[in-house]
Order: sequence, then C-alpha cells, then structure tokens
Amino acid sequence: MPTTVIAETSTYGTTLRPRTCASRTEPSKGALSVEQAKMYFICDKEWQNGTPGQVSPTSSIWLIDNLDLKVASPERPFNQNDFTYTHYQGGKILAIDTEKPIYDIRGSYTSYVCYEINRVHAAGKNCSVTSFPDSSGICFRDTFSEWHCSMRGRSKILHKMPPPPSRQTAF
Repeated sequence: MPTTVIAETSTYGTTLRPRTCASRTEPSKGALSVEQAKMYFICDKEWQNGTPGQVSPTSSIWLIDNLDLKVASPERPFNQNDFTYTHYQGGKILAIDTEKPIYDIRGSYTSYVCYEINRVHAAGKNCSVTSFPDSSGICFRDTFSEWHCSMRGRSKILHKMPPPPSRQTAF
C-alpha cells in the first residue's frame, strides 16, 4: 500500500519555516559573495516569535521573500553610523567588531509576519506583508567573527494578507 504524504500547512497557514544558518563564519577572510550576503540577511530576518497555542502574545513567524541584494566592493572601515544596524537576535545584542571591514549592501525584499490562525487572525488573512523596494545597509562581523547583514529603507505595509505560497529566494 503506497504512503500518502500530506503537506502540513501549520498554525500559520503555510508549510514554510524560518531558515537558519548552519555556519556564519565564511568567508574567514576577504569579501563575502552575494549569495553569502543573502543567506546571512535571511538568517537574521527570519525567525519565530512565541510558541503556537500561547494565549499572549500570539505566536508569529517572520519570513523573507523576493530578496535582491548587491554587495559593494571594496570594503570600507567601520564608522559611527554603522551602529544603527546593530540589532538584537535571540535576546542578545549583536556587537559590530569595529576592527573588521564593513561591506555596504543595497537591494529590495518582501517581509512577511504571519500570525497563528485563530479568532483574530483568519486563515488566508493572517499575515502583514511589507515591501522594501529600495533599501540599503551593511554586512559586518560581530565580536564572535560571525557574519550578519541588515538593510532598511522606505516601505509599504499591507495587512490581512495570505502567507507566501513559496519562496523565490533560496539558499
């Protein structure tokens, strides 16, 4: 008898899950590639907040799609404005290693925040979608020599949207 596999759409209305990076240390020297910068950007921006079934706060997943990114060459030294790209991840602040080179990046992407389907968030209308058509930022190494990439720019938010059907940006 054949086995039937049914794709689970989960409590968020999608089979997609936040992606993680197995390693953040490559390249150990020199410039990172566009594909590496995309991977580190996605790993910094995709995550799960809370646990499904919690009453408060409602759990959510954060997903990235349609990422287009360019890495500037050559590298440049750290400057004080780079501190604006420092952020929290997993409850810890990511400290920029000010002795390591910084790589400017720019591009566009779409961010999805999909909430657990419940009485407040109906299936197919449980996501907020933010498009960032013209963003800029940096890729940097933290004090543990791990790579991180962050961008920001003008945005447009749409509420009560469906989750992404699939990912256009893979790694």
